[in-house]
Amino acid sequence: MSLYQPKSILKLTLYGFGFVSLPLIMALGYAWLNVDRLANQSQHAVYQAVQAITASRQLIDLITTIERSGRQYRILEEQEFLESVEDAHEEFQETVERLHRLPLDDEHRDLVDDFVDAEEAIVARIAANTPPGPEQIELTHAFMALNQLGQEVLSGSNRMVDREVVTMQDTAARAQQVLFWLAIALAPLTFVSVAIFTTLITRPVRQLDRIIRRLGDGDFQHPVHVSGPQDLQYVGERLEWLRQRLLELEEQKARFLRHVSHELKTPLTAIREGADLLKERSVGELNEEQQDIARILASNTQQLQRLIEDLLNFSMATDTATRLDINRTRLAPLIDEVARNHKPAMLSKDLRLETRLQDLHVQADPEKLRTIVDNLLSNAVKFSPTGGRIRVVLVREGEHVILSVSDQGPGIAAGEQEAVFDAFFQGSIRARGYVKGSGLGLSIAKDYTQAHGGRIQVDTPEGRGTRIRVELPLKANHTTS
Repeated sequence: MSLYQPKSILKLTLYGFGFVSLPLIMALGYAWLNVDRLANQSQHAVYQAVQAITASRQLIDLITTIERSGRQYRILEEQEFLESVEDAHEEFQETVERLHRLPLDDEHRDLVDDFVDAEEAIVARIAANTPPGPEQIELTHAFMALNQLGQEVLSGSNRMVDREVVTMQDTAARAQQVLFWLAIALAPLTFVSVAIFTTLITRPVRQLDRIIRRLGDGDFQHPVHVSGPQDLQYVGERLEWLRQRLLELEEQKARFLRHVSHELKTPLTAIREGADLLKERSVGELNEEQQDIARILASNTQQLQRLIEDLLNFSMATDTATRLDINRTRLAPLIDEVARNHKPAMLSKDLRLETRLQDLHVQADPEKLRTIVDNLLSNAVKFSPTGGRIRVVLVREGEHVILSVSDQGPGIAAGEQEAVFDAFFQGSIRARGYVKGSGLGLSIAKDYTQAHGGRIQVDTPEGRGTRIRVELPLKANHTTS
C-alpha cells in the first residue's frame, strides 16, 4: 500500500510545521504541568506552615491563659477561674488536634505529644487545688517547663516552613533536570523532523527543476514522473503530456526536413548541371559578362547544395548519432583530404591553411569524423577575412586526441559560446559577403562528437578569432541504440 500523500504542497507544509512543533508543544506542556504542580505545592505548603505556626502560637497563648487563671483560682478559689482553665484546656485540645492533622515530622510530633502531656498534668494539679507551699513552687517550675516546650513546638513549626521550602526546591530542581534532558532528547528529533519534511517538500520541486531543464535541453526520451503531493504529481502529468507533444513535434520536424531536403535536391541537380554546361561553354561561346554570371550561378548552386546537405545531415544525425561504424582510422590523412575539398573556397578568399598534425590512430566512425572536420573547416572558411589564416592542430593528450581549428574572424561573443552548438542558431556576428548558413554545422559536429564519448567547446585563442576544440577518446566510448 502506498504511503499517504497530501493533496497539496500547502498541506504537506502545514503537516511539517505541526510535526516539527510537536516536540516543542510536548516540552511546553510538561513545563506547564510542573509549574502548576509546583505552584499548588507551594500554596499548600505555605498554608500548612501558616496553620502550624498559628496553632503553635495559639497553644502558647492558651498556656498563658491557663497559667493566669490557675494562679487566680489557687489564690481566690473562685469557680469561674477554674472554668476558665477548663475552657482553655478544651481549646488547647482542639488546637492540638488541628496541629496533628498537619504533616509534622517525628521530632515535631513527639514535642507536641510531650507538650500535651505536660499541659494535662498542670491542669490536673490546678483542679486538685492543693494548699500553697512546696506544691506551688513545683507548679511554677512546671509552667516554666511547659512554656519552654511551647517555644520548642513553635520552633518546630518554623522548621516545617524551611522543610517545605527545601522540598519545593528539590521538586523544582527535578523538574528542571527533566526539562533539560527532555530538551536534549527532543532537539535531535526536531532536527530529524525538519530534515525529513524539508526533503519531502523540496524533493518534488527539485524533480520539476531537473525535468524542466532536461526538456529545455531537448532531451525528450525520458518519461516524466514526479513523486510528492497530488498537485505536484498533476504538474508532472502535464509535463509528461508536454514531453510527448514535443517529441511528436521533433519527429515531425525531422520528417519535414528529410522530405524537403530530398525534394530540393532534384531541381538543384538540374540547375547545377545547367550552370556547369554554361561555364564549360557546352552550349556555345559566352562573353565575359555571361561567364561571370555563369560562375556566380555555379558558386551559389554549390552553396545551396551544401545547405541542403546540412539539413540532410542534421535530420540523419538525430537518428544515427549514436549508431557508429567503428574502425581504426588515421586522422591526419582524413583531415588532409577534407582540407583539399575546401581548397577552392580558400583560394577564392586568399586564405592560408597551416596544419600541425601528429600521425594518430583512433577507434571511431570515419564518416562521422569526416563530417566533424568538414563542418569545422567550413565554419572557419566562412568567417575568415580575405587574406587570413586558418590553423588546424592535431595532438594527443593522454588517452585523448585534441583537434583544434582556429581562424582570424570576428570571433564569438562570450554569451553565445554555448549556444553556437544549438541547431539553427545564428550568431549576432555574420560573415560578410557570404551566403547565410543553416546554423546546423556545429550542432551536427557536437552530436557526432558526443556519440564518440568526446566533447566540443569554443576556446579562446590568442588575439582575434575563434578556435573550436574537439576532444575525442582513442577508443570511442558510446552507447548504441
